[in-house]
Amino acid sequence: MNNIVLDTDIFVDFLRGFEKAKRFFEEIKKENYVIYFSAVTETELISGNECNKIERKAEILNILVNFNKVLVSNEIAIKAGDFSRIYNVETADAIIAATTFVIKADLVTRDVEDYKRIKEIRLKVPY
Repeated sequence: MNNIVLDTDIFVDFLRGFEKAKRFFEEIKKENYVIYFSAVTETELISGNECNKIERKAEILNILVNFNKVLVSNEIAIKAGDFSRIYNVETADAIIAATTFVIKADLVTRDVEDYKRIKEIRLKVPY
């Protein structure tokens, strides 16, 4: 079984109705993946101005409930601090990368530039 963590940008693309993102979500449902997202991704998605509309916020939360949320544990927090310090990565991205590292998953992202310096994680570009 393959573990993957979806980065925030993948959910954003899907929520914006991008065809490639829709096809990607259809494909991963058919594959033998265990799909995770970081609690930070939930925070990033809910922080958008569109979530001032209760319907949009509910839509986002209803999508996320289909996947496995990983809370920020002490182990993830410490590893994220290391990644942020060593690789000069933004805190939110460092937490997502640390989540990926701790649960031994691949990170699915289009934002390769944000993560490519972190040698300890594996990246997959979905489309």
